[in-house]
Amino acid sequence: MMLVLVILLNIIGLIFKDVGALPCLTDELKTKFDAVRKALGVLQTSIDDKIESLQSDVKNKVKKIDDDMDTLVSDFQKRQWKKYNGHCYYYGNDKRTWFLAEQNCKQIGGNLAKIEDEAENKWIKDNRSEKDHYWIGLTDLNEGEWRWSSDQKVATYKPWHSGSGNNGVNYNCGLIYHTTSYTWVDEPCTSKLRYVCESHFCY
Repeated sequence: MMLVLVILLNIIGLIFKDVGALPCLTDELKTKFDAVRKALGVLQTSIDDKIESLQSDVKNKVKKIDDDMDTLVSDFQKRQWKKYNGHCYYYGNDKRTWFLAEQNCKQIGGNLAKIEDEAENKWIKDNRSEKDHYWIGLTDLNEGEWRWSSDQKVATYKPWHSGSGNNGVNYNCGLIYHTTSYTWVDEPCTSKLRYVCESHFCY
């Protein structure tokens, strides 16, 4: 925009320099002068139209983002996400395989839960809507190397139930065990269980 204005000012300066050097405008110079004034008018109209179009486009995009945020907040509230320590958790009571549970968590704005310490583990288990097993986002698709699905980081906190965590190549997905203890079990990923999702976005 500034470059266009500088060029226009230079053109106008050259014209007025020619005009000032003459006692009056020749027919040829008057024709050029009128043509430049007309071109300036067309350019001004074009700039005004583009500014108006940009303002409208930005306003529409801001409104869409705002509407999307309202929808997301409404969706979180409708799905009864529970808030803990800056994260939100959703307990899925429809039974799915581990992979379908993870897919559903992604579709509603999260991943299967990543549990990083004893306090979080206790809170998640205590807030289950059903006293049952729940998938979490833990897998060892590379046997013995348990990682979180949300970021692929190696798990450091792993409160396995006695004898769990190393049940072999067919037991590659982790779950919260249904007993009164706050322990986990590894299970075949094809088992159909309830699941708990986690999202960093909280309303």
